[in-house]
Amino acid sequence: MELQQLRYFHEVARSEHITNSAKKLHVAQPALTQTVHRLEQELGVKLLERAGRGVRLTACGRALDERIRPVLAALDAIPDELAEVAGRENATVRLSILSASGLVVDAIAAWRSQHPDTRFVITQQEAQEHWDIRLSTEGVNRPHGSTSLHVEPPHLYRERIGIAVPIERAGQGPIDLADLAEDPFICLAGSRAFREACDRLCAEAGFRPSVAFESDGPEVVRNMIGLGLGVGFWPERSWGALGDGSARLEPLSDDRFVRTIKLETAHPLREEAAAFHGFLATYFDERWREASPLDG
Repeated sequence: MELQQLRYFHEVARSEHITNSAKKLHVAQPALTQTVHRLEQELGVKLLERAGRGVRLTACGRALDERIRPVLAALDAIPDELAEVAGRENATVRLSILSASGLVVDAIAAWRSQHPDTRFVITQQEAQEHWDIRLSTEGVNRPHGSTSLHVEPPHLYRERIGIAVPIERAGQGPIDLADLAEDPFICLAGSRAFREACDRLCAEAGFRPSVAFESDGPEVVRNMIGLGLGVGFWPERSWGALGDGSARLEPLSDDRFVRTIKLETAHPLREEAAAFHGFLATYFDERWREASPLDG
């Protein structure tokens, strides 16, 4: 059985008239009649019988029409269903967030307030291959040369890393990391590359940090530092402000400790992903133009 045979037969079953069905199907009447006859021969049963100037279904014809009616309806619905899927796919933005997650979430919230139909699929798995936009830490190092902060094309965002301390310990100028060797450290969990770089910096200063507490929530880390329970490394821009004033971000005496966040895209981007990428880049640009807490 071929799909065209079944469609032709179903139309004849609906109209019970060969000539009218041929007109609707835009085929010659003899061609339609032959198509139905071939279907009968293949199935080995009679599907139609004469009834005055028209035709009517036999018992086998009714049984066949009942079976193929929902199948044909489902096939007819496929273009609309695929168009709907394509629409959802076009409205989906796949993000791989390996760095600056808090800032990205803020950007998503701002975008969704104006584009509520956008669907975001987010992963934090480094091995994830299917993404439209990815944010990662390109490097945490101590480069020589200028330490001025700026946006480097195509989309590289460089920021210094300072030390968050309780407010009563702030305001004494840049801190020598070696002076914190006896302090407990409060750490934000989940950023392995960042943590490894901070441990390496401490090793260069001659000590291994004593980690008193780790949390995957920046707010918890802020609060614990503000309560005087420890100190912690904190990027100057991407993790946001230190909150209610109970903690303050202080510069290190060696201010070459920086990291670079890379915003990259897969190509080509669908329309919605491309629009969000432009918005996200602008969002980051604006954050990087703000005054740094390490300079005030």
